[in-house]
This record gives sequence, C-alpha cells and structure tokens, in this order.
Amino acid sequence: MTGRHWLRRDVLMPIVYLILFGAVLYWLYRFLNRQSVLDVDFVQTALIILGVIYALLILITIRHVLSTYDLERYDPGNPESLKRLMKRRRFRLARVPVREDRLLVAIEQALLNSKYQIETASLEIGRVYRRRLPFAGILNRRACERVILLQHEPLNVLIVDQLIKDCIRHIRSRVDCPSKRNVLILLTRMTETQDAASAAAGIVNFLGRFKGGTLCPILLATRQYRLFYPVDRTLLPRTHRLFQNIMLIRLRKLFRNHQTYQTENTR
Repeated sequence: MTGRHWLRRDVLMPIVYLILFGAVLYWLYRFLNRQSVLDVDFVQTALIILGVIYALLILITIRHVLSTYDLERYDPGNPESLKRLMKRRRFRLARVPVREDRLLVAIEQALLNSKYQIETASLEIGRVYRRRLPFAGILNRRACERVILLQHEPLNVLIVDQLIKDCIRHIRSRVDCPSKRNVLILLTRMTETQDAASAAAGIVNFLGRFKGGTLCPILLATRQYRLFYPVDRTLLPRTHRLFQNIMLIRLRKLFRNHQTYQTENTR
C-alpha cells in the first residue's frame, strides 16, 4: 500500500465494483421477476450460481481490504504514513514507565537461561548470542540459531538499514556454525516520536529474508511504548515464524515485568 492514491486504488475501487455488481444482480432479479420466469429451473440455477459468485466476491474483497491495510509499506519520509504506523495497535505496549536499566540485563539473562551463549560483542552490532539446534545432527551438526542484541540511540531508517546489513554480513561470515533463523533485537530510549517512527519504518518494511536464511529485526522503543517487527512474514517458513513469535512473546512479557505500575498511567 504505497503512493498517494492507495486508499482509492486498493480500498474504495474494489468496494465500488462490488456495489455495482450487486446492483446489476439485483436489477436482473427484479427484471426476471417481472417477466415471470423465476420458476424456470434454468433461471433459478443461473441466479444461484451468480449469488454464490457474488458472495465469494464479497469475501475476497473484505480479505483484500484488510490485507491491504495490514501490509502497508510505510514511507519514512511521509509524516502521515508515520502517524499511521504509530497508531497501529498491534505494536503497542502498556503505557507504563519501564525500568530501562534492568530491562536489557533481563533480556540477556533470559537468553542465557534459554541456553544461548555469547558468540561475540562489538560496537557495530552489539552482542551476538547463538544456540545450537537440538535436532540438527541429522542434517547439519553445526547448525544453530542467533539472537543479536543491541541498545542504540539515536536511530533512523538509514541507521536501521545499515544495522540490518551488518547483522546479515556477520551471520553469513560464520560458516563454522551457520544459522538460518536469526533475530535482531534493537532497544532504544529515544524520546522524539518522529525519529522513532522513522526507525520503525525500516523495521516493519523489512521482508525478513536473505540468501541463506531469515532475519527478524525487532525494535523495542521503551519511551514510545512500542514493539515493532516486520508486518509481512508470509513468505517465511512456518518454523521461522514460530521462532520469531516466541521471541516477541518473551519480549512483551519481560517488558511487562519491568514496568513500574506504581507510576500513574500517562495514556
């Protein structure tokens, strides 16, 4: 869903066509009724077929409109597009202050408790954790999965794009233990909503695939109370989406556990 006229092209026009088809179908029914031919078996069968086709068109149109909204590709240079991104309920967290100093430590500890081990640490991509896959011995004894954790501010769409490229470059370089399933967790404490939204656009627009595996970038904006991730993951293997969903659930739980509920809700 891109461009200036996406609403007219992808939402209004399909609905208009559907209404016109329904109007023609209704007119045809009234016309045949006036001709007293509705009792003819052939006419009844034809009307039933047309009715079924119309019902299918309604379902297809509804699905198209919903998917068009859900899979919008946000423009980091368009303030209106960024406003829509920040309003998406799927990315929202409870607006209660979080103990930011403890959250990063808690995420690291959760990874260690899940048998991840620190592979490396750098200023460019942060800390890299890897875990060998328990059932990989049959096909590849060296196979593993990686989680990259980095706290970074400021952020924008260009920085996010470069971080994703750096992470993919690192993943590809580790031929000693290749990983097809990978997650990048970005934490930021930025207070400027526009900058956070720009960075989030780079996250949600990313399709998640690269030659050799998948990477799910996740942006946890603690001051904006948002957890951003790619919106279109339909082309990813089911096991990869499950791996990513589990990571998202754990992050939401950790964020909730480190919120200071004694502070008055500011929403």
